[in-house]
Amino acid sequence: MAYATQDHWAEDFITASTSGQTAPSPAAFPESPHASRSYWIREFPIPFEDQWIKAPIQSEVDVAIIGSGISGASVAYALSESRPGLKIAMFEARGICTGATGRNGGHIGRPEAYNMIEMSKIFGVEDAVRQRQLTRINREMMIDTVKKLDAVEEVDLSIKGTLVVFKDGNERQKFVDDLAYAKEIGLKTEGHVVDAEWVSKHLAISPSKTQFGGAYLENSALERMNDFSLHPYTPVSKVDFDCDASDHKFTLTTSKGQVKTKIVFHATNGYVSHVLPSMAGKNGVIGCRAHMIGISPNLPRTAVQLEGGFGYADFWHWILQRPNNGPYLYGLATAEKMGDYNDTTTIPDNDPIRMEMLSFLEEVFPHSFKDLTVEKDIVYDWTGVQGFTATGASIVGRPNPERRGEFVSVGHNGEGMGRCFACSVVIHEAILAELDGITTWTPPAWFPMSYRRNI
Repeated sequence: MAYATQDHWAEDFITASTSGQTAPSPAAFPESPHASRSYWIREFPIPFEDQWIKAPIQSEVDVAIIGSGISGASVAYALSESRPGLKIAMFEARGICTGATGRNGGHIGRPEAYNMIEMSKIFGVEDAVRQRQLTRINREMMIDTVKKLDAVEEVDLSIKGTLVVFKDGNERQKFVDDLAYAKEIGLKTEGHVVDAEWVSKHLAISPSKTQFGGAYLENSALERMNDFSLHPYTPVSKVDFDCDASDHKFTLTTSKGQVKTKIVFHATNGYVSHVLPSMAGKNGVIGCRAHMIGISPNLPRTAVQLEGGFGYADFWHWILQRPNNGPYLYGLATAEKMGDYNDTTTIPDNDPIRMEMLSFLEEVFPHSFKDLTVEKDIVYDWTGVQGFTATGASIVGRPNPERRGEFVSVGHNGEGMGRCFACSVVIHEAILAELDGITTWTPPAWFPMSYRRNI
């Protein structure tokens, strides 16, 4: 969504990231260790978290992972398959997956041609194609892994597509132009335009919202590693580097003590500059607090289940309904607040954004919602901090080329579920190369140049 108003977005980013100071401010960190609890965390708690809360830390490990979201977990999973003998420690400042991963909307893809013309101007044609192809590569990697783990039912994997309904004729024409351009430059797209009749047939939404049609996209480490340790509620406050050390060059200072490691991977997204101040500012990452609600239909079930993902107005509204006429999980881009790191509270009940969200549900899904109120109908209510960059590109690689063995995968711009797994595959390969002493390693050809930081 960062590309929709690129110039304005970049300006807001720089203003928020520098806070009017001459030197960019590193990320703040909430005083409370508890984030607001998302639908996913409330309904699907991590069963093994309690056993690790008081676990002692090891004084030396091979790989230290900071952050337990999808990026950290993906790297841990990949290492458990390739090098199960490694000694790995994962540190999480709060509960497992309570960050941006825990607040996600459940979408792993949307029609990939959107904003291709503008992206090509910013990143060049070849890299714009790589960025959009990465989303598909990421999706296939995630689906393959879920199937490999025999977890399709457990994670409620749905491959029924994502439909983004156009707000007006201008948005429709823009996507049509982007789609034609994408095909012209060689991007093979699965997403395509559908007309108003198709939308009305497949979605029980207000006819006034379907007149312009839409764009449609069809669509365990703990057990394998004896020396894997997980430390929730164990924040890392400092990472020191000793270039003269023979092996374990990094020292992490945590709330449980210090740990020496050969490799350190920062998977903290919006919070990365809290430990790495160099990642602040216009060339780094800034946190952005996002808000979501979960709200169940309050009318007798007369409409079909909302299948797959739903977006409206260039995906500024994004919605996913849980199975069996379950709650609608709904996020709105205008509820995002750049530079806000406090995800321990949600927005006030009387905030106009809440009224906007409730009115939208009533207008678009009249067969499911009527006379909604905050007090009566909002069942789930949570916030989470995402990581954004000025260009909209993720930052994957080495934060400092002089500190070999230190890696980041951050700044996924609200599209982490569509990027993180593939980015983590690249980090996994980079870690193995570092451990093996390979100095000529380069990322796969499909990985966007604009995502690469010192690799």
